[in-house]
Amino acid sequence: MKKQKQCVSKEETRIISSTTSTKVSGENSGQIPADIILDILSRVPAKSITRFRCMSKDWSVTLRRPYFTDLFLKMSSLRPCLLFTFHAEGKWSFFSSPESLLISNQKSSRVAVDYLSHVPIDYPIRACVPVCGLSCTKDEWVLSGKKDARMMLCNPSTGGFTLLPKVKTRRRRVLTYLGYDPVEKVYKVLCMTSCERPYSQKTEQHQVLTLGRGKMNWRMIECSVSHCPHSIAKEICINGVLYYLADGSGSWETSMSMIVCFDIRSEKFKFIVDEAFKDIESPSALINYKGKLGILHPNASGFADERATGFVLWVIDDIENHTWSKNIIVLPSLWWSLVAGTRFHIVGTTGDSEIMFSPSVVSIPFYIFCYNMETNSIRRVEIQGLGPVNGQKIYTFLNHVENVKLLT
Repeated sequence: MKKQKQCVSKEETRIISSTTSTKVSGENSGQIPADIILDILSRVPAKSITRFRCMSKDWSVTLRRPYFTDLFLKMSSLRPCLLFTFHAEGKWSFFSSPESLLISNQKSSRVAVDYLSHVPIDYPIRACVPVCGLSCTKDEWVLSGKKDARMMLCNPSTGGFTLLPKVKTRRRRVLTYLGYDPVEKVYKVLCMTSCERPYSQKTEQHQVLTLGRGKMNWRMIECSVSHCPHSIAKEICINGVLYYLADGSGSWETSMSMIVCFDIRSEKFKFIVDEAFKDIESPSALINYKGKLGILHPNASGFADERATGFVLWVIDDIENHTWSKNIIVLPSLWWSLVAGTRFHIVGTTGDSEIMFSPSVVSIPFYIFCYNMETNSIRRVEIQGLGPVNGQKIYTFLNHVENVKLLT
């Protein structure tokens, strides 16, 4: 079906033109075209859009329309950010800094972050990897210890949030993942319940919730392969497919690691099971490596601290045919002196072939580490502006984009 071209409506043109018309002395008068105005507005920070919506009723209506929301998301995807989030003093707080500051000046030893927003929540949370500017809490029932706890969807750029419907299950363990379909332009939350027996936390019920399509309800979907998602490893969504690591449903000794692929649009599961990936486990990480799915796998159990010596990078070249390339990377000796006992996790890769690592806990000072695969060099960058916090669990994400979508 031919895709319908989006354009500024006549009503939007009238509203913006009447609001921004510029009178010129003499016989001539001019107006700035509406699409140029919207293009300019799509390039400003999300906080500015929030203020502009308060200028007048007409501006509020125009800047809340789906067309502008999609345009803003398209433009902000060209300027991705580094996102930091943690829970402290009853708040889920968000800070960010443009990735360009980190990439353009690789000699810089410090980067300042800006405060974005916070969401009130009175118990610690785990966060899903943000997708197209939105984030969601993860397995909240386990962490809160409250039977009536509900997952929360949040927009870090605006501080807007909404509670998701309660999952209908008798199980206490609930895992959630957030995904986005770029074709239909919809967000979906994948939810899985599992039992809590040791070494037997295989998923049982699989449910999906679609955002922005009327009343939110959980829908049961089929999953033909029983599996146990890795609770520590990060998921990733690339081109409308959600990927996460899991173990098969065999015994703890014999179960083989696999890559689960969930198509957001069709809501179908696929599984990549191969002998090459049998040892992949936490703290392995899925990454977006130049638009392809990549797996960073430590070559030693001490990878998450100063004992690390290197890792294996798998790049999946063809998902359907299960073809991939393997790269073995040895960390430079400087790593030992820079890390100095810090425990960290793999964040992902920047557009400049750097792998980023971040501590799992806030400290003063707070550093992230960037390893350049092309030059085999490592650098440490101090992150300034997180505030007077220390000891909280922190989540660091690459490729975060600002979004002005309203959550109701």
